[in-house]
Amino acid sequence: MIINPIIPIWLMTIISILLIIIIIYNKQFKEKFNNKLNKEKTPRQSKMLKQHFTNIIIKIAIVILLFIINLRFMLPNGETTALNSDLSILFVIDTSVSMRALDYNGNRERFEGVVSDCCYIVDELSGCKFSIITFGNKAQKLIPFTTDSDMVQAELQAIHLEDDFYAEGSSMNLSKDILEKTLKKEQQKQKGNSKFIIFFVTDGEITKERENLQSFSSIKQYISNGALLGYGTSTGGKMVSSAYSEDPSSPYYYLNYYDDNYNNVPAISKIDEKNLKQIASDIGIDYIQMSKQTNINYKLKDIEREISNSQTNEEKINSYQDIYYYFAIPLAFLLIVDFIVQKRRMQ
Repeated sequence: MIINPIIPIWLMTIISILLIIIIIYNKQFKEKFNNKLNKEKTPRQSKMLKQHFTNIIIKIAIVILLFIINLRFMLPNGETTALNSDLSILFVIDTSVSMRALDYNGNRERFEGVVSDCCYIVDELSGCKFSIITFGNKAQKLIPFTTDSDMVQAELQAIHLEDDFYAEGSSMNLSKDILEKTLKKEQQKQKGNSKFIIFFVTDGEITKERENLQSFSSIKQYISNGALLGYGTSTGGKMVSSAYSEDPSSPYYYLNYYDDNYNNVPAISKIDEKNLKQIASDIGIDYIQMSKQTNINYKLKDIEREISNSQTNEEKINSYQDIYYYFAIPLAFLLIVDFIVQKRRMQ
């Protein structure tokens, strides 16, 4: 059995402890507990106090189940044989607010296209090792290099774009240091036997004040193939508010800003192909404008030929099955019980 936490364990521990403290030390409970100590209770009052203790226990059990579900326990599901290549594929994905703009393949959200296209790449190039770096307000490596394509696709689908309320402006330079550090470390780990393919995924926008695009030429020495995948159009697309992204009917669905004449106008994000082509040239990879998924096909065929000519070996890998839903059943039951208890107390 392994765990694959959704929220980091340390953060979920803090959240759980705070929730339990709030549950136990709420004002109503303290008053009832102090009254019990100070005077004798009628049978009805004793019954009410007992019900209150039961309610506390139910709520604590709910928090514990949420903590367990977050751990995401996974059971071994047998072994599969994978044909592994010495090629390692690295996704570098822009998670800034502008990736919510609605101009992918018509009027779809850019990041919807990103997830679909990256999962497609994983399917087509299975057998390679994959890793993911994201950059928005900060740059981070989500997973180390792995041949588990199911895990990679799950991580891709779980990526969240930054909240526009906390956005600090788009920076293309933010990814450079962690990208170079990751490639250098993995090359040393593989003793120079690994070749790297990069898919740099972004719209190329730089909105941070007084920031100019740095050279990415130091990355070129590590890369044997890949592509810079540009998302967006020259006419641009309206940007969606993170708080109302699930409600297109809301008047706040689109992001707005006040222009120089104090008019409230929709925020439009446009692709910056100058930046994209510059990064692609620095790294020595192709630039592909991703208006639709098939645009990547020629590059995938090129990489597949490289894989067929590279060193490969068979490796047995363990596959795992999620069992969090086993804990979701008692959680749902306790939530229903808690709802019924609260409703009765209000009557």
